[in-house]
Amino acid sequence: MSTRSSMGRFIATAVAVALTLATAACGGSSSPAKSADGTTPFTAVLPWYADPEGGGFFAAQSEGLYQNKKLDVTLQPGGPQVSATQLVASGRAQIGFTDAAGIIEARQQGIPVVAIGALYQDNPVGVMVHADTGITSFAGMAGKTWVVQTGQFGPDWVKKNTGIDFGTQVYNGSIANFLTNDGLVQQGWPTNEAYQAEKAGVKVNFVPFSASGFNPYNDVFFTSQSYLAGHRQELTDFLAASMQGWADYLGNVDVAKAANDAILKANDQLTAQSAWYAWDKQRQYVVAGDGAKQLGAMTEQRWATFADQLKQLGQPVPDDVKALFDTSLLPTIPAPATLPAAPAGSC
Repeated sequence: MSTRSSMGRFIATAVAVALTLATAACGGSSSPAKSADGTTPFTAVLPWYADPEGGGFFAAQSEGLYQNKKLDVTLQPGGPQVSATQLVASGRAQIGFTDAAGIIEARQQGIPVVAIGALYQDNPVGVMVHADTGITSFAGMAGKTWVVQTGQFGPDWVKKNTGIDFGTQVYNGSIANFLTNDGLVQQGWPTNEAYQAEKAGVKVNFVPFSASGFNPYNDVFFTSQSYLAGHRQELTDFLAASMQGWADYLGNVDVAKAANDAILKANDQLTAQSAWYAWDKQRQYVVAGDGAKQLGAMTEQRWATFADQLKQLGQPVPDDVKALFDTSLLPTIPAPATLPAAPAGSC
């Protein structure tokens, strides 16, 4: 399977800033014309390659929810070489994904994007240790070497908030060293790096950075200011279909199976086992907090808290966080009341 980490998103954003500024300055966010059948072409750049992180969108597509809204949606793979920021700002895509820091960074660079929802209410990025060390909290990770990505603020906040200290190594996308060294603390996702470790026979304890109080939104979906201003109905329809797709994907095994089949067809680096593992593990982060009542929810308080934490870490922050997001088009679709188990033997 392909390595899933949040490293690529930072790299892609940084590389694309100059290019995006140029395209955004030219006002290149035109809307695709309607097709002959009356549907509107609409491109969403996935958070990563086709995988369960985009599962609800594949569910909406497989259920015909986009078609019912007269949207001809293309789910374009993301990845380390794809800048959704550039594609959305230039009008070549209508929706992209980043994290809360990516939205702030883009706006500070003058790139006119607006967050319109956030999938992960509890940010799943964190660190893992060998389970046989008995470590279950950040306090037990003091003095160890943390393998973390460049540009990730979570480790810095852990140091500041907990008072512990540790050395770091740059995470290069491989957990091979971690697998053979129980003295390392490995950054990753509970849906990817944890799966890789367990597949290799190493049981892990995973602790998200949110356990330290550092919990910025992740998989934030955004559009351009100009598209938001001129195409509110298309965005409203996309969000309505997508959030219903996510509710069905999270809570209906039959829908999840159809969506996972489509994901596996689009990404031959995944296995059915890894897809079901990720489907199961990511759900708690989607339905947490405000997501229980409204999938994709965002609040000014959460954005303000994150901005204040960045300021405490010596990072530049926006003067007005209200300008970063707009939730007026987001439907009120709650998370499923129950989360069924994965099919027997699937993960």
